[in-house]
Amino acid sequence: MKKVELSDETFGALERLAAAKNLSPADLIAALIGPDRPALAGDNLLFFLISAEFPTQADPTARYLALLSWIAQNYACDFADFISHQESGRRYLMLNRDEVNAVRAHNHAVQLDGTPYWAVMTIDDPTKRRFVCRLLEFIGCHDETVAQACRSLALGEAAAGFRLLGVA
Repeated sequence: MKKVELSDETFGALERLAAAKNLSPADLIAALIGPDRPALAGDNLLFFLISAEFPTQADPTARYLALLSWIAQNYACDFADFISHQESGRRYLMLNRDEVNAVRAHNHAVQLDGTPYWAVMTIDDPTKRRFVCRLLEFIGCHDETVAQACRSLALGEAAAGFRLLGVA
């Protein structure tokens, strides 16, 4: 059996996280890194971001679309709830098919693979970063996962400050 040395603060954090999952610290580490064990709930997105397939996407735009598609498929209810509460969403409800297609063309909208959703591609990087951060916070991602997503999408560092879901 191998041993790992941790600072008291790190071990304390590990114990708190393990207790929240009703696991021992050793079981928690095994669940996080064990290839034959299922990922813990809430860590699936981080595993997707560091998986073999995600970083191989051609460019940040392809990774952005892949991330949104993955979230829409794996957090379907939360994604739908988040999108339905966007301020811009209401204005499209009154449009007919031709008007929707005109808006879609103007925004260079791209359909997210495997979903009924479309991503607006004409937004700038700071707006994309705010959208991604808010979405990931909404579905309950940890700060580390939000930061990793922003780095993976070449959007810079996630802005510190207000969090929808946070623990002091």
